Amino acid sequence: MKRSLFILIGGLMLAVAGFVSTYAFATAPQRSAEHNSQPELVWLKQQYQLSDEQYARICELYAAYHPKCVEMCHEIDAQNARLQSLLAKTNVVTPEIKSALADAAQLRAKCEANMMSHFYQVSQVMPSDQGKRYLAWMQKETLIPSPMSENQTTTK
Repeated sequence: MKRSLFILIGGLMLAVAGFVSTYAFATAPQRSAEHNSQPELVWLKQQYQLSDEQYARICELYAAYHPKCVEMCHEIDAQNARLQSLLAKTNVVTPEIKSALADAAQLRAKCEANMMSHFYQVSQVMPSDQGKRYLAWMQKETLIPSPMSENQTTTK
């Protein structure tokens, strides 16, 4: 009886040790990324095989761009709230709503131009082939056509 209990407990301890070591090994890259100064960019270094110097330069570009991006997002949110408020007050498109829509479109265009400029700067730090791959991926991910425009092109 004691021997069976000893074997059972030993087996459970081995199973737990196996799980813990597998988990530690499998999550090591993610856990090490958390200790990086820019953990949100570690994937970029790995995916595009960047040198430490290239990665450091991209981190600098990101640090300069990010506050401007956050500020632009706040402006867009404020403009969207203004537009929602105007839309809630009426059931027709007023000149004020048209103006708010134009302002919102202008803000989005400015934001997209800033974003694309940042993507180009980042791509220029990378090796040429990796920079092209990065730009193609970023354009695909950020300049996605809306479902409405996809429906219009498939129904024509």
